[in-house]
Amino acid sequence: MADDKLVIEKHKHVEHLKPSDRDEWYRVAGGTGLRLLVRKQGGKYWRLKYRFRKKQKTLALGVFPEVTLKQAKDGVIKAKAMLADGIDPGETKSSNTNDNSLRFYAAKWLEYQSQATARIWSEDHKARVWKRLENGILKKLGDKLITDVRKEDIRRLIENVEAKGHHETAKRIADDTQRLFEYVVDQYSLEDDVDIRLLRPVKVISKPVVHREALDINNLPFFMQDLANYTQTGRELTALAIELLILTFVRSGELRGARWEEFDLDNKVWSIPAERMKMKRPHEVPLSAQALDVIKRIKRITGHDELLFPSETKPDEPMSDNTMRQAMFKMGYFPKAKDTKDGRIAKTYLKYQDNAHYPDGRLKEKAVPHGFRTMASSTLHESDQKFRSDAIERQLAHVEQNKVKGAYSHKAEYWDERVEMMDWWGDYLDKAFRKGISRSEFL
Repeated sequence: MADDKLVIEKHKHVEHLKPSDRDEWYRVAGGTGLRLLVRKQGGKYWRLKYRFRKKQKTLALGVFPEVTLKQAKDGVIKAKAMLADGIDPGETKSSNTNDNSLRFYAAKWLEYQSQATARIWSEDHKARVWKRLENGILKKLGDKLITDVRKEDIRRLIENVEAKGHHETAKRIADDTQRLFEYVVDQYSLEDDVDIRLLRPVKVISKPVVHREALDINNLPFFMQDLANYTQTGRELTALAIELLILTFVRSGELRGARWEEFDLDNKVWSIPAERMKMKRPHEVPLSAQALDVIKRIKRITGHDELLFPSETKPDEPMSDNTMRQAMFKMGYFPKAKDTKDGRIAKTYLKYQDNAHYPDGRLKEKAVPHGFRTMASSTLHESDQKFRSDAIERQLAHVEQNKVKGAYSHKAEYWDERVEMMDWWGDYLDKAFRKGISRSEFL
């Protein structure tokens, strides 16, 4: 710590202090022990050095100008009164609501984070993050001064969440806590006062990733034949929705909400607005010749509506999120033939057993609409065309973590390669659909 270079006597002295090329300490007149730390970045922080039970400690008394010179002096008086009574002021919640508690900084971070990522965070999401922090760490540690929170405290609480089997929640709490402390250090320059280890991730036991049930692409010709047969008893529009879902591998919710105004058929592109995307970022889908053919067939059915796939019962709303899933179940693509609890024949199998097997007698696997994204991703990554992983991930509308890359136009990113990729995918599916070519023959 540098030598004190100035005695502060009045509030205006603090106002006029300017940062230098290093952190500077200033002593407040009166012999109270109160000092002011002026960071080279410009922040001004009240500090009181004291000893408790033979241990040197630091009490953070706030940030100027939110906490004035008078308020900081009052804080010193209260702290010394506690020390005289044998109480550690660092272990006691400050009576000043604009204090240094973990909860105070957590609220500041949440507001900052939600504004910094306004395109992604809705009010509901913001509330969920706060609830997760509240239940995870703030109930136990929220009133504790942030300078006294230790990594062991956080780790113990996160381990409690993990022990209940909530691995993903535990990971998110750990990530949020790390971002919170990074924010505190960056915005309030408290790196000398907080447990710096919290800037490194708290290890969380990873839960195995469970992918949505995806159709084995070798069985795709059988599936397409089943889909063609489905129109004999089921709704043609549902079958067309599934076919377009396979061709574009968007999320099923993005497909169900598709509106005709989003399609530029002349330029062969489907532009999904940010508000309909999971991550609230606009997304562009190049349309292959096969996709355009399906869209034209859909247009003959719902071209007079605003939605491509309106609900049968509520034409102004999209089809249910269960419509395509149930159609696939009716085609025989459900989980199992027997109930795993007692070995009895499963009710779904009894209901749809006539469709439950492939022509060679194999029981069909379970497949759900979202699984077509997995099927497309694995096929494109393994193809001889050597499509770049970044281009595939961008077409899947996975969020680009690199903020610099993310600043560019989402349509411009790998656009030519994505057009080529979607044309290749359409041709691949066309051959598989029409000629029954297996995956190994075509890759």
